[in-house]
Amino acid sequence: MSKRGISYQKDLQFYKFCAYGFFKNLRFFDPFLLLFFLEKGISYAQIGVLYGVREISINILEVPSGIIADIVGRKRSLIFAFAAYIISFLMFYFLTGFVGFLVAFVFYGVGDAFRSGTHKAMILAYLKKNGWEDSKTAYYGRTRSWSQRGSALASVLSAAFVFYTGSYKFIFLMSVIPYVIDLFLMMSYPSYLNGDGRQQKHHVGQLFKEFFTSVKQAFSEWKPFRIIVTTSSYTGYYKAVKDFIQPLLVGLAISLPFLTDLPDKKKSAIVIGVVYSILYLINAMVSQRVYKVEALFKDVLSGLVIIQLFGWIGGAIAGIMYVLEWKLMAILFFAFVLIVQNARRPLAVKYVSGNFDDKIMATVLSAESQSETIFTSVFAVVLGFLVQYMGVGYGLLCISSVLIVFNFAIRFFKK
Repeated sequence: MSKRGISYQKDLQFYKFCAYGFFKNLRFFDPFLLLFFLEKGISYAQIGVLYGVREISINILEVPSGIIADIVGRKRSLIFAFAAYIISFLMFYFLTGFVGFLVAFVFYGVGDAFRSGTHKAMILAYLKKNGWEDSKTAYYGRTRSWSQRGSALASVLSAAFVFYTGSYKFIFLMSVIPYVIDLFLMMSYPSYLNGDGRQQKHHVGQLFKEFFTSVKQAFSEWKPFRIIVTTSSYTGYYKAVKDFIQPLLVGLAISLPFLTDLPDKKKSAIVIGVVYSILYLINAMVSQRVYKVEALFKDVLSGLVIIQLFGWIGGAIAGIMYVLEWKLMAILFFAFVLIVQNARRPLAVKYVSGNFDDKIMATVLSAESQSETIFTSVFAVVLGFLVQYMGVGYGLLCISSVLIVFNFAIRFFKK
């Protein structure tokens, strides 16, 4: 493929990368996760704690998982990650109560820690091997678009599962199937994507020493620190707030003047399935064309900062619309927050990969993911308590407003 500076081939490995994202995003529970917890009697504050524990679990393992991926092989790390995910899904299905969900989220965190950063490093290594590095944004955006297609399909299927079974927990059991497929897909990846064999060239202790030296540099020098914080802060925000669209959709479904003969849960399933599928299809189109968005700005960093600012402003407006009970407007601005995350992510990957050595790319991307988990855990716990005592609208407005201020601070602050 070659047009407007884009040059790469859609070979077999390209389609494997696409399939990985497609099956990874067949998490049928995603559109109903917060509703599942509320139905089980878990409060908003407890939900915030659960999300925080998930992120802390990721945080603890993020750095070691990136180094392990560089040492023992990225394929093995991803296979282990999907095994941990499958255990987590089974726990959500069979266990009940706050403590049971806490344990399930720990396993989910283990899966996320060993997955995040590792697969992106494999894509970047594949692009470098083939001399397609100039097409990072377009290539990653197109493979990511299949993740959004998977999410769109998952939204429709999960809505159908809830509609016909009347149960939220069944969708955790169904989520096991695509993750087993992805586990076997990982086994089919070519061996050279494991890494460069650093485990044979360096002692493990030396690799940890190298990493912590770069961490010290990142937090003592402004440029690398700003790179990581800039790319990870919005993702942390997105992960913390994204599920709060679900009770808003339930409120909209209940207020609809049609489908009055259906129970509220079935009406909600229809509305959530339709809205989420449309949203993810829009995200797929955005991912596929994100390189055109990049061309609108003078450089990657400028585009990234401006897009993220729009996202936080959209979140603040969604909170105001929520308070005013303008449900449809609140949903539209909430959807904008989710679309921004998908538009900015390929730019963030390109920005990070262009500023660090490829030899430690899995470690660097895992360090970025660790920063994301710190933001997510803090935002999730704070937002959970704000929503518990102030309501969803005011909680979203408060946290979005703080981050708008933070956006300007991170740009203009000098050490």
